Parts: sequence; structure tokens; C-alpha cells
Amino acid sequence: MALAPRRHTRSTRRRTPSGAALPSASPSMPAWDSVLSSIGDAVIIVDARELITLFNPAAEQLLGRAQARVLDRPCAEVFHATPAVGEMVKRTFATGQAQARTEELRGRRGSAIPVRLHTSAIWQHDGGGICGTVLTIHDLSYQRALEEDARRTERLARLGTLVAGLAHEVKNPLGGIKGAAQLLALRLKDRPDVAEYTDVIVRETNRLSRLVDELLMIGSPRPPELVALNIHKVIGDVLALVQPELDAAGISLRTEFDPSLPDTCGDSAQLTQVLLNLVKNAIEAMRGMPRDGGHTLRILTRMETDFHLVRRQDASGKFLRVEIADSGPGISAPEGERLFEPFYSTKPRGTGLGLAICQRIVAAHGGSIRLENGPQGGAVSTLNLPLAA
Repeated sequence: MALAPRRHTRSTRRRTPSGAALPSASPSMPAWDSVLSSIGDAVIIVDARELITLFNPAAEQLLGRAQARVLDRPCAEVFHATPAVGEMVKRTFATGQAQARTEELRGRRGSAIPVRLHTSAIWQHDGGGICGTVLTIHDLSYQRALEEDARRTERLARLGTLVAGLAHEVKNPLGGIKGAAQLLALRLKDRPDVAEYTDVIVRETNRLSRLVDELLMIGSPRPPELVALNIHKVIGDVLALVQPELDAAGISLRTEFDPSLPDTCGDSAQLTQVLLNLVKNAIEAMRGMPRDGGHTLRILTRMETDFHLVRRQDASGKFLRVEIADSGPGISAPEGERLFEPFYSTKPRGTGLGLAICQRIVAAHGGSIRLENGPQGGAVSTLNLPLAA
């Protein structure tokens, strides 16, 4: 990306702090600083001394640094956590050739952001040589998230084809077993010892039947009936269902709702299922923990402001966020990588299908879901949903 051509032209030009010429804006064209400010990728200009002389707003958001704190500082120093950046800039200055590579950009807090780095030489307008380098950084977070969602959906689709046929074959015999156990219990109702066994048969048959229903949901999910709905009403319905469990476990509830939050576009029944599953998981995580100071379930709603997710905005332009945070033990590294896999569960009697179903429902809504450790401990489930048009 050369901001100034090599050949001399008669157009009036202004210069960057490095001396590189930039074309002046015509009356019908915006100024170059406005153009650079509107670019979604991070754009950074480094002068011949390898000092940063331009740092556009996308770079500020991506790197979490204000422009005033990086201008006139050495590029290698600003990007000391990612040495590849400084190396590419030096190579471009030395050879004049563009450089490109995929790298993990290390943030100030140690977080790794997958990016595509590209450097190009800025030439003096009179052909006098290289006077600077432009560095562009393209955030690949959304692309990686899409790829992971696609792989996960493909795995669920393959699994669904297998289990759908199996589930249909299993469901009918289960109904027969349950009916026979109930008839046997009626015929031998004067035999308490027999009733104990028939109760076990009915109870376990019901459990298997619920498992089959979950398998069918993965194999043949019902398309969501998308309408504009108030996410706070859905959360209120979920909290009414789990309030007895919260009281029994001695868990306090704290809500932080944004009252001005617009409606989301979703299926009320399916989103209720997702939120109920996430809230129950949070309660389950806290139930077995010591009660030093008590436990708290925190639910927060707000507009999504995370830079990596805002870039994936659709036509409506925005997402809303729902956070469900607990004060439990948190998520270990091996668990975090497998939580959305079907049949993987950390619970003794868990089926491992709940989160897989949640992920598929949220994907059908055009949203995203993730689980991670909270900054103060515990786990945080984050749900992002597109706003209604």
C-alpha cells in the first residue's frame, strides 16, 4: 500500500511527519486522515527512523493503545511482544519489498490475537528512495471463529445423520418398555418389593427418552422462528424457573440490565432453552463449592463493544451481549477446548449434549457463544445475539 507514487506529479501535496508526501484532498474527496480513520484494518506508518508517525483508530482499538502514547516511539518498542513486526519493518526498509505473514499479535495483557501482517515501502515522490513503511494489520479473529463454528457444525451434522436414525429406532422400544413396567406395577401393586423395581425401570426409561430427544435435536434441529423480542423478558422467565434452586443452594442473584437495550431477533423458546442451560450450569458449578462469603450468580446485559465482534456486524449493525458469571471453580484449559463437543461432560451424570445444542441454536440465530474464566475467578458464559432490524 504505497501512499505516494514514485513519479513526480504537479499535484499539491502535504507531508507526514516522516517527510512522505500524501496527495492533497480534492474538493470532492475526503482528507487522507479521514480515509485512514475509516479503514477497518489497523494502519500504522513508520518513518525512516523507525518511529511511529501515524496510528489510525482501528489500530487503537485492536491494540488497546491510544495514539498519543505510541506516536514518535520506536516501532520495535511498541511491538516488543511481537518481534515479527519489527523484523518485517526492517526488511521492508532494507529491500523495498512488501512483506506479509500470519502471526499472533500479543496484546498488553498477554492475549494472543490472530492477525495478518503486511508492510509496504513508502517512496519519496521524487524517486529519492524509501522514506517510510506502512504497516497494516488485519484481524483474523472473526475468520477463525467462523472456521471453528463451521468445523463444529460439520461435526454435529455428521453426528446428527447417524444419531437421528438410531434415535428413532430406540424411541419406540423405550415406549414399550415403559408401558410394560407401568402395567406390571398396576398388576402387582400389592407387592411393594416389585414396585421398587418397576419404579427404577420407569425412571431410567424416562432418562433414556430425554437423551434420545436431545439426540434428535442435534440430528434434526428445528429452525428458529425469528421475531423481535425483549431479551430481558426471556431472562426473567428463566430466573423465575431457577429461583427455587438459587434459594435452596444459598446463591444470591445480581442483575445488571441495560434498560435501553433494543430488541434482539430470536426464537423465544429456543433462547429460553439456551439461557436456562447456561444458568443451571452456573448453579451446578457453585453448588459443590465451599460457601466462604456465599456465592453469587451475576447476569449482565449491554450492547456489544468488543472490537473483534463488532467487526462481524450484520446489516442491523450491532449485537447485544448477555453475560452469566458464577463464583465457582472456573474452567481448566483441557475442559475449555472440549466444552462444546457432543458427549463431553464434566458432570458425573451429564450427557454432554447441553452445550452442543446451545451452540447450534445460537449459530442458527446468527450469534455466538463462548465460555471462559472470569477476571475475578469463576466462569463466564457470554452470549452475543444480533439486534432486530
